[in-house]
Amino acid sequence: MDFLTLAERVPGWRHGAEAAAVYAASYSRPDHAAIVEIGAFLGRGTILLAGARKSRGSGKVYSVDPFDGSGDAYSVPVYEQILSELGGGDLRSHFERNIEAAGLAEWVEVRQQYAADAAARWNGPVDLLVLDGDQSPEGARAAFDAWLPHLNSGGVLILCNSAPRDYDATHDGHWLLASTMLVYPAFIDPRRVGAATIAVKA
Repeated sequence: MDFLTLAERVPGWRHGAEAAAVYAASYSRPDHAAIVEIGAFLGRGTILLAGARKSRGSGKVYSVDPFDGSGDAYSVPVYEQILSELGGGDLRSHFERNIEAAGLAEWVEVRQQYAADAAARWNGPVDLLVLDGDQSPEGARAAFDAWLPHLNSGGVLILCNSAPRDYDATHDGHWLLASTMLVYPAFIDPRRVGAATIAVKA
């Protein structure tokens, strides 16, 4: 099944080379990998992550999102507009329908929580961590600090929307992390694909 094409049908921001890199990062993780994504929205990124694990034959994607449309001040109106264009309704219901339509329900487990709350209740290592939630400087750093201890040495971190550009002051949290924290010796082999930064935890 072509999960990149399925993902494109869902409103979101992963596309092209970046979508392919997200899929490849998930597929490359070991058998029975634990994949955690912070910020799921309507499930475009989830389909890439979980589709790769289905293709590989093992693993699970844990989608952490409060599903209340919250986030940084720049993003919230965008979420509201997209949801309105879909006819309104419950954000989690839209997400679950998209995951079900992609045939991935058994590969995804929802944690309807804020990032720090979910991290405090998490037990076990993480093989791939995707940060795509609240992108205010404070929100992005809180999610990073809460989840980084759970990421395995040799695990992969994907920091979405972190390419250098002019950001709204409430929306540059991932760029700040990418430029100050995803550096040696804490991380190795950082690279940028599309708007995402991908690095390996040392």
